[in-house]
Amino acid sequence: MTTPPTVDLALLERWLACWSLARGLPLPRREDGGLVVDVGWSGQLRRHVFVDAGPALQACAAGIDAPFVYLKAAVMPQALRDALPHRWVLEQPRYLMHRAEAMSDGQAIDGTAPAGYTLVAEREHGAAVLRLADADGMTAASGRIVLNSGTAVFDRIETHAAHRRRGLARALMFALDARTAQADVRERLLVATEAGRTLYERLGWRVLAPYSTAVLPAGA
Repeated sequence: MTTPPTVDLALLERWLACWSLARGLPLPRREDGGLVVDVGWSGQLRRHVFVDAGPALQACAAGIDAPFVYLKAAVMPQALRDALPHRWVLEQPRYLMHRAEAMSDGQAIDGTAPAGYTLVAEREHGAAVLRLADADGMTAASGRIVLNSGTAVFDRIETHAAHRRRGLARALMFALDARTAQADVRERLLVATEAGRTLYERLGWRVLAPYSTAVLPAGA
């Protein structure tokens, strides 16, 4: 069995760099013991990412007054809650997941779509985007992958409600993984919701660490 990587600042930086490239954002920079991305969206101005909820994260939080700033750490939600003033609001828990071996054999993605769907490949910012389109050409499911410096990040795997429980997310994961295998990339990372975690574990992914988020909302 492959030994899972250590969750340290370097691993989080690899994850966050791919996340940023997928959205056309500046690459993360190291600052005061953590990582920072200037997001610049109306609902998310900036995100700070830390390995733990220790003094570096707490000092960062103490210096933040503006709303819509996010703090993220590879800790359980309660550990993040205990480290922050009550004005910070926790989001639903997430999980940082990893897989080293290929899910597929690296063959071309053609023919991997379930019956009744067509696999469409596009590009957006730094990400390869795959869509499963229904018979009317409408997107039923989509996902994207970023390959950067030996790391593949699987991102935004989504299935529209009317098309769920038909194996579309699984098909997308194998199609995205084929891209990873073709590029001979060994480190696969993703951040999953509680519901997504179940699917990914069935596909052989393993949880490296919890990934918790707090945000300073407007009026806090």
